[in-house]
Amino acid sequence: MVLPVMQAGATRYTDIHTTDIPASLATISDIQYRPERFPGRGDIKELVEQILRNEGVPLEVAALVWIESDFSVGCYSRMGAAGPWQLMPTTGRELGLTIDDCVDERYSWVASTRAAARYLRYLHNIFDDWVLAIAAYNCGPGRVQSGLRLGGNTFGEIDLPGETDAFVPRFASAAEAYVQVELESDRLAVVWVPAGFDLRLLAAETDLDIDTLMDMNRSYLLERTPAEGEAWEIVVPVDYTGEVFNTAWTIDPTRYLVKEGNSWIGIASELGVSSEVLMGLNPAGSLQPGMYIDIPESQRQPVNAGYIENPQFIRYTVRMGDTMGAIAATVGVSSREVAAWNEMSPDDTIFPGDVLLLRRSGNSSALEQQLNMPTLPEGDEIDIVSGGGRIEHTIVEGDNLWDIALRYGVSIEQIMYLNSLESNILSLGDVLVIIPE
Repeated sequence: MVLPVMQAGATRYTDIHTTDIPASLATISDIQYRPERFPGRGDIKELVEQILRNEGVPLEVAALVWIESDFSVGCYSRMGAAGPWQLMPTTGRELGLTIDDCVDERYSWVASTRAAARYLRYLHNIFDDWVLAIAAYNCGPGRVQSGLRLGGNTFGEIDLPGETDAFVPRFASAAEAYVQVELESDRLAVVWVPAGFDLRLLAAETDLDIDTLMDMNRSYLLERTPAEGEAWEIVVPVDYTGEVFNTAWTIDPTRYLVKEGNSWIGIASELGVSSEVLMGLNPAGSLQPGMYIDIPESQRQPVNAGYIENPQFIRYTVRMGDTMGAIAATVGVSSREVAAWNEMSPDDTIFPGDVLLLRRSGNSSALEQQLNMPTLPEGDEIDIVSGGGRIEHTIVEGDNLWDIALRYGVSIEQIMYLNSLESNILSLGDVLVIIPE
């Protein structure tokens, strides 16, 4: 059986068009990008470009990764956007990405680039203009369409958020620099491996460096492919393609086969775990060639877990009526400090649904009580997304929270939380903030 293997650098399309974004936009960018400052690796750059070719998208759109994440796959924003293309959870799922406790494909160079390319192609089909497509990538197509309805036909003529007004010129500057970047590098390949496969076994069986393999496949949060499905994609150096493919489909996907000369310390090093933990899981003692040993759970933190779960901070979701000054006063600091923690200006406007990081001080439970923060379920049970889709719903006769939640595809808990509601009683004329998922 032969499964498809994609190698970066192999061109499928020969007629790759450009975005044709005016050079004049680059001159007004508040950040001037330079090719010699390109932060990415050559092999990753080639891989991204190959996927864009396969999707029929101009290669310059890879400059978005430069702007959004500095070509860092582990980038995570305070708003919950993640990965090189900075996709929100809901957007990622709408684009077909798998996001759960085992895998988050926003951190996959292959899956996230493929999804972003298709989204950008969709936006270009709507506006037939790459400048507006890039603007819509930043603020949402609804916001751009609204601006067009109010008058104007091109970027600069329509009313868009200030962030987007800055974002598009930045892209023009980054794209101009990106096409000048020349890097020599090894090539990468995308290989299919079985479901439920512990990727650490590949490192052990093929002499691939464990850290290199994991860094190229950060979407697998537990360092193994999900049990669902038939096969999953991984990225490996092209020279390892055949060996990785054959190994993945012939060995036991969950256990390590002891070989002649193996030691506990050596096996632990190959698997990226401590020998103490490995021996504790396999109390038999001596190693015999041909025997199988169990592999402990990964001891490395999933991508960005250190940032997301930093014990020094609390994640606070902004609700109706909140101001940065009031939130800052509640935790006993200035609005300038809160702004600095969140890479914002004290003058920036905050909206219901925005997420702020607040530094813990003293008794954290008392702090959360001060903020009147209800205990939110972990994961995406209340998945509040901030962006151009914010809606203000005015209560009319017959409205109730259940019907409103169904209408907008959100949960009652989200509505109550965002609008600081203590009960489900609504009054005619009240305005509720809704952020559709």
